[in-house]
Amino acid sequence: MNAVPHVERLDAQVEDLARWASRAPSEGEPARQAIVFLDGNDGSAAGRFSFLGVRPIETRLVRDEDEQPLALFDTLESERDREVSERDLLPGLPLASLPRWIGALGYDLAWACTKELGLRRPRRHPRDERPLAFFHRFEALVIGDREHSAVWLVGDDASAVARLRADLDALERAGAARAEVTPSRTWVEPRGVHARSIEHALGLVKDGLVYQINLARRWSSPIGGHRPGRAVADAMRRASPVPYGALLELVDQGRELAIVSRSMERFLRWDRASGLLETRPIKGTIARTPSTDDAALAASLRADPKEHAEHAMIVDLMRNDLGRVAEVGSVEVHRSFEVEPYAHLHHLVSTVRARSREGATLRDVLLATFPPGSVTGTPKLSAIEHIEGLERHARGFYCGAIGWIDRSGGLSLSVAIRTAQIVGASLDYFAGGGLVIASDVTREIAETELKARVLDEALAALATR
Repeated sequence: MNAVPHVERLDAQVEDLARWASRAPSEGEPARQAIVFLDGNDGSAAGRFSFLGVRPIETRLVRDEDEQPLALFDTLESERDREVSERDLLPGLPLASLPRWIGALGYDLAWACTKELGLRRPRRHPRDERPLAFFHRFEALVIGDREHSAVWLVGDDASAVARLRADLDALERAGAARAEVTPSRTWVEPRGVHARSIEHALGLVKDGLVYQINLARRWSSPIGGHRPGRAVADAMRRASPVPYGALLELVDQGRELAIVSRSMERFLRWDRASGLLETRPIKGTIARTPSTDDAALAASLRADPKEHAEHAMIVDLMRNDLGRVAEVGSVEVHRSFEVEPYAHLHHLVSTVRARSREGATLRDVLLATFPPGSVTGTPKLSAIEHIEGLERHARGFYCGAIGWIDRSGGLSLSVAIRTAQIVGASLDYFAGGGLVIASDVTREIAETELKARVLDEALAALATR
């Protein structure tokens, strides 16, 4: 496990990773070949490295019926490289930070950990058979470095890299993945229904049961085609450049699952060597159009009392969450109330940092911070319990976390927002927002539709292909 990986330079462009991830071999070649693709294409430093894995050699899962759902992370903790070198494997990418396990934590994992988290109310929604969390391990990865316009193959040994080359050759010869959709058949939770949920939630805020609560609205569409998740991922990627894009596939018990995320929010980065913990919560949104003045919009967003209050509450919550696993006195707000521009909107972002206490484990860090506070509310446990009562569908992987566990046992995870989940012939998508005492129902409904534009544009593009 401590061996230095085999590295080869590949004569390719970074954008080739996205092209390979959008291809699909013929139905019989091989039918169960899953891929993961993590990339950032917004030009930010956060999206510098892209990772493509083909055909995992091992998959670990957490299921709803597991008696000890967090035992997986104890196992991964015991398997981490404790003596891994901190030197760079590639320029800007330390060997210790190389992804070892790539996967996702579903938001619903929280409801399998009611005792550990302290949740008191029973869950309301039945969960389907999809796992609560899964992580793939690949014997080799394609790594794209946007800063140096370089592509590398990194594997356990030369033979692993050779097998990955063969898989890339097969994707090069393959046709494009295909998603068959009809945008007019997309079902959206009616505005009136979501409005009533918002009104009930605001009643909870007025009664002091929560100070902020995040509510989501659901979109659902039938979908067909060949490896449709890959086609949806490609279309959503074109519609929304972000630092934390993801496509993750899983075949489990004969069921095919694809998760497509276009997230701009870092949930957690944990560097095991230095102990640095970092989270960058997003709260506060304003629409952006080509004709608007970005500087004026940014000033308006910062000055909005509702958005300011919403953001400040979540920053305090994330400070508290990190504090549960941090050295005393190490938690600090490194940057606050920054406005970041994206394709259709501006977001208000802060950076909270801490140093993990000595002996902290993966289980400790996840129990202290998961699910992300920006998509639950405050007080956190009360918000989670009331979300279960107010929303009409289980969230699945939406509002969970996506990313990797590195060779040293550190974490790099995004918040699974702007996320589509494809199970069989059905696609689900949620969009929501944080509610505080100053929230306006009409404005909150409009915000869900703004956040669903990436899906709307992707489905429209797929329908015309």
